[in-house]
Amino acid sequence: MRGNVIKKGGCQMRKLGLPYKILIGMLLGAAVGFIVGPSIEVISPLGTIFLRLLRMTILPLIFFSVTSGVASIADLNRLKKVGSIFTGYWAISSLLAASTGIFWALIIKPGVGINLPMTEKIDVNIDLLDSIIKWIPDNVPKAFADGNIIQVIVFAMFTGITAALLAQTEPGQRMIELFTAGDKLMSRMVGIVMNVAPYGVFALMANVTGTVGTIALKGIGKMLLTQYVAYATILLIFYPLILKFMAGVSPINHYKNIFPAMVMAFSTQSSSATIPVTMECTKKRAGVPEDIVNLITAPAATINMHACAAEMPIYALFASQIYNIPLSISNFITICILGVIMAAGVAGVPGGGIMMSAVLLQIMGLPLDIVPWIAGVYVLIDMPNTMLNVTGDTVGMVYTAAKLGELDRETFDQPKPISAK
Repeated sequence: MRGNVIKKGGCQMRKLGLPYKILIGMLLGAAVGFIVGPSIEVISPLGTIFLRLLRMTILPLIFFSVTSGVASIADLNRLKKVGSIFTGYWAISSLLAASTGIFWALIIKPGVGINLPMTEKIDVNIDLLDSIIKWIPDNVPKAFADGNIIQVIVFAMFTGITAALLAQTEPGQRMIELFTAGDKLMSRMVGIVMNVAPYGVFALMANVTGTVGTIALKGIGKMLLTQYVAYATILLIFYPLILKFMAGVSPINHYKNIFPAMVMAFSTQSSSATIPVTMECTKKRAGVPEDIVNLITAPAATINMHACAAEMPIYALFASQIYNIPLSISNFITICILGVIMAAGVAGVPGGGIMMSAVLLQIMGLPLDIVPWIAGVYVLIDMPNTMLNVTGDTVGMVYTAAKLGELDRETFDQPKPISAK
């Protein structure tokens, strides 16, 4: 989030937001590690404590966020034509976005050449059918006790669906309220943990740079490049194809129509904060009927995260390349599916992308050592990430309206000023 404006001595000053503090912590850590060298390893326990705090929140966070999120998706599916069309768009487009992230990570290879040492042997080569069968927990308490995140996710999804089916009853309402409260509780706890992130990232980056050298920084740069190329592919190729051939409208006109929402999303780094502008643009500039906009905008800002779906697989491949861990076809399929699930769990969580990257890596059995690297540059990822997510929401609304034959094409094609008014 952006910094808050505070007054001091009659002058206005901008208080740095958390992402910028983490970025500063990373840069300072890299500089100190480079200057001090291997002896900086004495501060590594501070980074280890930060990672353990992250792990502490993962299971309850995932359970409550997925449960409440699935309940909202189930509600969307029941809203007949509009819900079914947009849900189909969300599922297929999110899988394609995740595949785009995998494709560019395989082409650019951001982690190749770093070669960090493994602290333990990790085997991620799992038979796909066997893996899918084991996704279903036969002992739920054991799944929590063992830290089996994917089994917890499956149980949470079934719990959310069941709660949604009971939503019209008093017990069902109580359960949904409980899950919502749990989600808010864990989001707050993650916020508390993330407050110490600048210090944890400083210690971890100082240790990495001091013991491994600047080659790690080159890897981070390549990881950022991979993210940007994946986002550009979705924005400049994927969305225009949907708009042109599935919605039958001009991609250029669409980007002109929703330009104010894109700018707002980029600058605020918040899909939720952009909702009023998104609704204004899609209704008054893109010609989407008001009821469709009102129905889709809020759920879409929560689950329709194409940039996040592309982002998560890149982290998994980045880690596997750093540690020279080979991945099979079944691993890629699993990463693709998990990328979509993780993307739906990002919204509303402080540092959500950072947290979900840790979850994905843990599910895949990959080291979490790169999580502080991600945290350090996440502000540079989050700006285009949020813009792409919001753009994907508007594409879905235009596609849904066009599919139903309700898009006001005259309004859509009218020349527009830059202002949203």
